[in-house]
Amino acid sequence: MKVLIVQPATNPKVLGGDLIFKTEPLWGEYLAAAVQENHDVEILDLRMGGNFHETLERFQPNVIAMTAFTVDVNSVKKLSKEAKGLNPKILTVVGGYHASLAPHDFDDQNIDVIVIGEGIFTFKDVVESLEKGSNFRSIPGIVFRSENTLIKNEPRPWPHLDSYNFPNRTLTALHRKEYFDKWMKPLATIRGSYSCPFRCDFCCLWPMTNSKYLTRTPESFVAELKTIQEENIFFSDDEALIDIERMRKIADLIKREGIKKQYFFMTRSTSIRKKPDIIEKWAEIGLKRVLLGLESPRERDLVDFKKDATIDDNNQAISILKRNNIEINSMFVIAQDYERKDFENLDGYVKSQGLEMPIFCILTPFPGTPLYEKMKKQIIVEDYDLWDLLHTVLPTTKLSLKEFYLEFAKLYGGLEPLYRGILSHRKSVSAEDTVENIRRVFRAMRKKEGAI
Repeated sequence: MKVLIVQPATNPKVLGGDLIFKTEPLWGEYLAAAVQENHDVEILDLRMGGNFHETLERFQPNVIAMTAFTVDVNSVKKLSKEAKGLNPKILTVVGGYHASLAPHDFDDQNIDVIVIGEGIFTFKDVVESLEKGSNFRSIPGIVFRSENTLIKNEPRPWPHLDSYNFPNRTLTALHRKEYFDKWMKPLATIRGSYSCPFRCDFCCLWPMTNSKYLTRTPESFVAELKTIQEENIFFSDDEALIDIERMRKIADLIKREGIKKQYFFMTRSTSIRKKPDIIEKWAEIGLKRVLLGLESPRERDLVDFKKDATIDDNNQAISILKRNNIEINSMFVIAQDYERKDFENLDGYVKSQGLEMPIFCILTPFPGTPLYEKMKKQIIVEDYDLWDLLHTVLPTTKLSLKEFYLEFAKLYGGLEPLYRGILSHRKSVSAEDTVENIRRVFRAMRKKEGAI
């Protein structure tokens, strides 16, 4: 059978889009590795160009698999409709965070199967079932369409992450030099763990496993790392430092194997503060950047978000990273009750801490999160195309919508240090294209400011 795995193009309504980062479709490479032994598989990354319709006509797939963040829901529906229009017998399969947490949003006549949670073995079962001509009633972990009715099967337990084949990166060979995150280019992605035991109110990651933290063994992780050609490595782990001893073992294995690369992962301030020596250890073997979820300089926000961290935790983590010359990409979440003074205080905090690469997001109640259950009756934007963390989908309470966006745009409009931060950390890889891309984002923010 022929299997086409499609990474949807970035929604054109998303501010910034692929200008600042674009990582490989690791999910698709995992799916490909699961079914490639018995089937003909291609990956079509529409973010990199290509033509969906022409690919359908040339490849004639029996199955199409797609993933969807919230902003991709409408795009996936359109792709499914186009595929069915060309060949109604094509089986369309959708998975990912949004599909798992809000499968009803894919109740569409052009979508045949919705994968809930673990997708790799589930997808393999779906493909094999189709090939045998059997129905999908015995496959755990899916919702499927039968005579215009959605049928939900029993859940599938999460397997150990070591049970997966290594991702098939050869299917993205044509584009591998173009995957990047700011100055890190080319950039490869690897996964060492999944989900998080913490329960931040706004997070859509831990609900996928009900806070069960899944890991690979250090030996499996390093064995895959040795197969990757790129120098820059991004960990797709939702929180890389939950299991500190495991990360120590991985670092020791990397050092023992003589692997020379530059690393980038996501973590929490509390993980760093509790065990600062882990940062020292990873800095020695190539850790260059950390995405740090600081969330807010307002203590009450950290409580409301159920962050289980304090401002002091955040400040100490920043200091530890700076002592080890680790670039900090800091993440902040802006609540709808912000006043002008709150925006000013946030800007002041960023500058006082010397945070050169802050990322500002607007609090968004993604389906499947506790925040969504609390706020769903207040949602003012139903169009998922605008659920990009840069548009508010909830009403502002202290400022008018226009005033809120004006202040939000100022945060991004005053980040000239960001350019210097990118250029100061880059070495052999040119960052001029990234700097220009960020300028484009700022220009888009200013256009947005003037249009409201």
